[in-house]
Amino acid sequence: MLTALRPVVSVAARFIPPPIPVADPASVGAAARPLVARPGLAPPDATRLMPRTTLTSALTAPELPLLADVNFCGECLPIDQTDVVNRWKHVFTLFRPHAADLGNLRQRAEAFFPIIEPIMEKYDIPDDFRYIPLAESGLRPKAVSRMGAAGYWQLMPGTARELGLRVGGRVDERFNVVKATDAACRYLRRLYDVLGSWSLVAAAYNVGPGYIKNQLKRHGHRDYYRMNLPRETRYYLFRVLVYKEVLSRPNEYASFLTPAPAWQS
Repeated sequence: MLTALRPVVSVAARFIPPPIPVADPASVGAAARPLVARPGLAPPDATRLMPRTTLTSALTAPELPLLADVNFCGECLPIDQTDVVNRWKHVFTLFRPHAADLGNLRQRAEAFFPIIEPIMEKYDIPDDFRYIPLAESGLRPKAVSRMGAAGYWQLMPGTARELGLRVGGRVDERFNVVKATDAACRYLRRLYDVLGSWSLVAAAYNVGPGYIKNQLKRHGHRDYYRMNLPRETRYYLFRVLVYKEVLSRPNEYASFLTPAPAWQS
């Protein structure tokens, strides 16, 4: 297994403006913490940390549509599980106040996706991984986390070097979208060759392959949604799926994402 390679990503602290709010990276244990800084999602009582306007919006929001075909790489969101539905609603509710900025994000995605898609195809990475950089960096090319993760894919310096990128001095290839995407896709392919599940690959990208492998040894299943994971990782795939859903079929969520975002005007 990739003993020298631990996860290569971090959740960006802000969307365009901030994405789904996140908490302090200390919420992930030191042994499981990825090589990139990644704040976690809000703690259990997230309403205590919400601004008054955000809290009011959350409390008065219409019901979130629960679509039966929401899926990550063909692995469906099991909306028959109460805990899954609660996590899905929680993340979507935290995203809702920023829905008006979807127009800006869509423009960035339309310019970004054509660059990375041929690289993903080269390594046979499913299309849904296009949304990982949205959750990681908000598609801000110069995004740098508090712990030094950088670029669209938020690679930590050591991990980036392990993947063959130059980091240091006047050259930092983490900011080169083509080279950084190639490195990230090679890493994702290695994870899949070991884990055999794209949902688990996404989780390992967040918390580290070692943590996921340990969980697989402890449990008799390979189900991300039922796995015992750090809080931030339990919500990670949901965050990615929010970006997929609101960009790929925004009309389905128009009643929930109010006030009306830019793409509806």
